[in-house]
Amino acid sequence: MSMSNTAITDIQDAVKQLKNVKSGQEFTSFLSDLKNFLKTLDAAPQYLTELEQRAYYPVNEYSDKKTRDNLNAAKKRIIEYLEQITDSSPAEDRLLTVLNNFYLFLEGLLERSPHKRSTIQKEQLAALKIQNEYDVQHLLYACLKPLYPLVRAEVSEDTGYGTVRTDIFLDSEHVIEVKCTRNSMKIKKLTEEIEADMVHYHAKHIYFFIYDKEKIIENPQLFRKTYESRMTDKHISIIIHQPKIL
Repeated sequence: MSMSNTAITDIQDAVKQLKNVKSGQEFTSFLSDLKNFLKTLDAAPQYLTELEQRAYYPVNEYSDKKTRDNLNAAKKRIIEYLEQITDSSPAEDRLLTVLNNFYLFLEGLLERSPHKRSTIQKEQLAALKIQNEYDVQHLLYACLKPLYPLVRAEVSEDTGYGTVRTDIFLDSEHVIEVKCTRNSMKIKKLTEEIEADMVHYHAKHIYFFIYDKEKIIENPQLFRKTYESRMTDKHISIIIHQPKIL
């Protein structure tokens, strides 16, 4: 009987399930589930190619023991690969560096003049304006994708009493909630949204990425300190950008 009746929930769960695989049939079923899981993460094609290469093992028709040894070697190769993917999950210092330097990404993309031979015109870049949080989310996702290939946008999570949507999902322990201030938004509204999200998300590390377009946060340092020390069972990070141009 195949043991692959339990859906894979994350990379760590995949490693755990693979360690329990005992037969070639279970291995084949597990690989199918793992490929489907990686596809739901919008994993690049090279991830699946690498997986298939590591999964191959020769079947020795004369020796069941050698076949089992080859299967175990393939399992080991895949586990090592999955652990490499896990190792590319967010390290807090690196992630915070990327989030805090987001405006450098915008400057390089939008404010730096293209090469004179480029078909991209400066006027085209100048036409790109951030108007709401969906614009911020789109650009931030693009900034993070090369560093965290399994990052996903707008992932729904069942909290048991309702469904919440994570703006940017890095893994089960690290999520990013994007905020973008607007003319009609008051500081009270922003703080109410943050306080609600702090409670609702299950992730241990929650990053609030606030693009304060209207500069409604008068004292960013105090604002950051207030909310980063609010909860003891979760690690809250507040990243505030108050743009000069966009």
